[in-house]
Amino acid sequence: MFYPKSPFLGSPLLEGEILKVNTAALAPLLEWLCLTPKVTTYRVNIHRTSVEAFREKLEHKLEARYGQKSPKIYGLPNLPEMLCIEPLVTQLPEASADPSLKEIIVDTSCGAALLRGAHIYAPGVLAMESNTQLQESVSVYADLSGKCKRGSVTRYESPEKIFLGTGKVLMQRYQLFNDSHEPATGVAVEMQSNVSGVPSLGDLSNKDALLQNLPSIVCVRVLAPQPGERVLDMCAAPGNKTSHIAELMGDQGSVVALDNSKSRVRSMLPKLEHYKSITAHVFDSTKAVAAAHNETVTGPPFPSASFDRILLDAPCSGLGNRPLLSCSVKQVKVLQSYPNIQRRLFGQAVQLLRPGGILVYSTCTVTEAECECIVAWALRKFPNLHLLDATPRWGGPGFQLPDLDANKSRLLQRFGPSGASADTVGFFIAKFQKD
Repeated sequence: MFYPKSPFLGSPLLEGEILKVNTAALAPLLEWLCLTPKVTTYRVNIHRTSVEAFREKLEHKLEARYGQKSPKIYGLPNLPEMLCIEPLVTQLPEASADPSLKEIIVDTSCGAALLRGAHIYAPGVLAMESNTQLQESVSVYADLSGKCKRGSVTRYESPEKIFLGTGKVLMQRYQLFNDSHEPATGVAVEMQSNVSGVPSLGDLSNKDALLQNLPSIVCVRVLAPQPGERVLDMCAAPGNKTSHIAELMGDQGSVVALDNSKSRVRSMLPKLEHYKSITAHVFDSTKAVAAAHNETVTGPPFPSASFDRILLDAPCSGLGNRPLLSCSVKQVKVLQSYPNIQRRLFGQAVQLLRPGGILVYSTCTVTEAECECIVAWALRKFPNLHLLDATPRWGGPGFQLPDLDANKSRLLQRFGPSGASADTVGFFIAKFQKD
């Protein structure tokens, strides 16, 4: 099977300045980040439908596309609301394109999504050869260099383009590249196969189930919200974990969702409107603690000790989002700014948590600075916090640090190339209780 060359190897920006991983662990980690997680995971809303009913829908969809070679669908222990779809191991295409087919060039974000089973949406298309017709089969490439000129009509030649799979054209050039103020939307190319072996189904998410990464599902299970509690999701967009919290609570209690972006809150409202327990606010969570105590307050900022459980799924560098087909050259100062915002948010969370309450801190990255270093800092800064075991456990233990010993690191949950029970994205989870 073909995989792209690591965009990180030899990069002092990531190897020396940011990742801070010991040399023996670095090469496997960087290679792993460039590979595609093979298992597709859905979280079923068991308050709307049964897992069995959604499994039947998935099986029907897969059988219609792959016949008797349909991949297996299965569940996981301790995650009863989850269904997994195996990769198409026995029928992977050759990692080379048919030279007789015309070519489509996509950006690396789109390329990573299609390797996870998505179709190609219009904004992701960089170039399409002239005279490409509707329903025509095309070879799909990703431009790793970022040098492909948008709207190109001739075949893009570059040593830094990689073949990703074969698709069927649903939009023509004039629809994708025009002078209209309204950009094209919708599926431009329906993928027929890809080199990762992940079934090309698109996103089958609906009110009954949601396409979601395994660690994100585990994260809310670690939080373990209970019916009737008051729970805060500090950085809620796009709302997937927020809805999961409400589902585990049986939609009984109060779930407060905050995000500082008006557009992100607006986009997640349709997803949350079916839950009576959820209220969403456009608000900066670094200012979530009220200066004066007010028992009648219903929206942010909130009095101290207002919540039974808090999820801080913090803004981060996102360096766990596999496959990473390219490394956008972020300045070191930008990457190093994340721990600062994470610490500010954490400080607010500790104040908002009631004594005995639970705080779960998570990120979708692999850097020590945003994961274990935040845990070590929090335990020093807040002596009224102690670590709990982050279960159910599908990742491995955290890394040890000089001020984070083996006993503490074993309580953490890190999804990476070693120690994890499943092939998934990079992620980190820590669970705290306030004395």
